[in-house]
Amino acid sequence: MNQDDRGLATRLLHGRGANPLGAVAAPIFDTASFAMADMAAHKRTVEDPSVHDYYSRVRNPTVAALESTLASIESAPRALAFASGMAAITTALLALGRRGGHFIASDQLFVNSREWLAHDLPDFGCEVTFVDLTDPTALEAAFRPTTRAVFFEEFTNPLLDVLDIEAIVAITHDHDALAVVDNTFATPVLIRPLELGADIVIHSATKYLAGHGRVLAGALAGSGPAMDAIAVMRRRLGTIITPHNAAAVMEGMSTLELRVDRASATALRLAELADAHDATSTVNYPGLPSAPAHELARRLTGGHRFGGMLSFALLRPERKAAVYDAFTRFIRATSLGDVVSLVDSVDDPNVLRLSVGIESADDLLVDLEKALDAAL
Repeated sequence: MNQDDRGLATRLLHGRGANPLGAVAAPIFDTASFAMADMAAHKRTVEDPSVHDYYSRVRNPTVAALESTLASIESAPRALAFASGMAAITTALLALGRRGGHFIASDQLFVNSREWLAHDLPDFGCEVTFVDLTDPTALEAAFRPTTRAVFFEEFTNPLLDVLDIEAIVAITHDHDALAVVDNTFATPVLIRPLELGADIVIHSATKYLAGHGRVLAGALAGSGPAMDAIAVMRRRLGTIITPHNAAAVMEGMSTLELRVDRASATALRLAELADAHDATSTVNYPGLPSAPAHELARRLTGGHRFGGMLSFALLRPERKAAVYDAFTRFIRATSLGDVVSLVDSVDDPNVLRLSVGIESADDLLVDLEKALDAAL
């Protein structure tokens, strides 16, 4: 693990290092290929594609600048950027599961991740066991001699359970497997899994890292032979991010800490309102003192901010559509981590998920109360 003693906000802005020609903003190298100086350069590149920019499916200077920033903020020696969050997940697990193998996955995952693990990864010769990772005994019992990795979300989507990453990592390493953490909800602002012992951290960079709802992107960071294998798989599958999208993610990351701070403060107020409202049966937000994992979340995050994601269950599921339709300032849309606030309907019949943006908190409070009133 690489430790950078600069503050997170500084690393977000300057982690990419010096730009070519003294450019203040990272230049966009919008080209498919790069010229070779001579046959010797061609030979070196064929032997080791990392030594020279020659084709943007393999390496591109704009993408490299983003990856340097990602590695810096995640305290990692290396990071890789992808075309989407699912591209990062699938490429990583395919690389780790070459020639078969067994994976343990959390039973609380983003629906697309869960479906790919359940229905697609087994077609590549792998086995997957879904486990309640809040139960250490169940995790211990799930390991096999062929287990390659444990995959989980630190703040789960959409119910915001908080998993004890340090305990999971310790058990995983006892079995010589890798801990792979999707940290999209928490972001590096709240939790940096590699600093807590995880081997690989993954983000849907479409969400908080980019932050403006404009591009699709994915990212992962880590160290060791696993990263080499994932880089090779990315090159062969062609799942690398485009230079334009890489630049957009860097632009978004420059304000990441500011956005997460504001969203966290507003989300707590919204969670408190929803928790006190007669329309809700449960409010899922780790910042609430009543949340089952509140103390764990305090320990992992430092205790003063808990992110911009929350969800709630309605007492009357039949009123879910009425509540969803009543929002006017929250935009009804799928995604999260945007500067604008979003409301989404998830699989659970009585649950709605909120992604809190950077609007005036008072405006969002009025909107949420009005929407919840529609359930009464």
